[in-house]
Amino acid sequence: MSETARSAPAHPSQRLAAAERLLGRHGGDATWFLDRLSQSGWSPQDLWCYSMGNGRILASGLICEHAGRTATLATSRCHDPEQVRIAADLLTAMVKDLARRNTIMLAQGMIPAEDADAMKAFNLAGFTELAVLACMERPNTRNIPRPKPIAGTEFIQANDDAALQAILRASYEDTLDCPGLAELRSDEDILAGHRRNGRFEPALWTMLRSDQAIVGAALVNRSPENDSVELTYLGLAKSARGKGLGTLLLDEALWKCSQVPERTIALAVDEKNSPADRLYRSRGFRTVARRRAFALRVQSST
Repeated sequence: MSETARSAPAHPSQRLAAAERLLGRHGGDATWFLDRLSQSGWSPQDLWCYSMGNGRILASGLICEHAGRTATLATSRCHDPEQVRIAADLLTAMVKDLARRNTIMLAQGMIPAEDADAMKAFNLAGFTELAVLACMERPNTRNIPRPKPIAGTEFIQANDDAALQAILRASYEDTLDCPGLAELRSDEDILAGHRRNGRFEPALWTMLRSDQAIVGAALVNRSPENDSVELTYLGLAKSARGKGLGTLLLDEALWKCSQVPERTIALAVDEKNSPADRLYRSRGFRTVARRRAFALRVQSST
């Protein structure tokens, strides 16, 4: 098989079949999927397939570029060791293509936590597992009271990029949430990545000041197409932890969520971050899915 098969961007004649393979469904769903990708600025060269010399597709993959010089990679499902090898070959080829583009610094993958074959494929392609994420949700409650700041604290709008980057970096010290991820990206790329998740609206981003120092941030983005609003990030500087400020900051974020029409609030948290898990559950969040996150630094070929 290896003599006649290869990983490459799908030929125009292969795109529908490649999309069907990626989705695991046929017909209208794949057509809708391709249309949506096209509307979102997707390049046809980002749909890949592993195919035989006669054009028969054995696996397919997709590259989704994001702000912050990151890209998410996905492949079709694999169910045996040979398909795992094929998926790994496809991932490796897509990463090499990203390196040639010289616009992406970090490749990421997100799979169902229970998918052992996909985990093997990402590992075989050189990706590092970052965490198992608990994807949590709760209803977006209307008319909730705004929390009152604790003495010496105040909420301020996160409209100063330098201050925001500084508190994001400070919040990564001894973090239990995907430790190591921050070291793979620059502060500018991290901030750009947070802004690209959903619809960025500055009024929904908050920083917390305590005793004249900024000690935390809560970033909320809307996703009207999913009828949800996402708590993209919530973090505190190490010196501010254990003082009830995380609860205060979360309550402010939930109050801001209550001002928008989406019906659900969503977030993702590292399963090993038990303090954050307890905090979110205390405010009604419940796990709805578990995802395994992978990352790989892309080495430029230039």
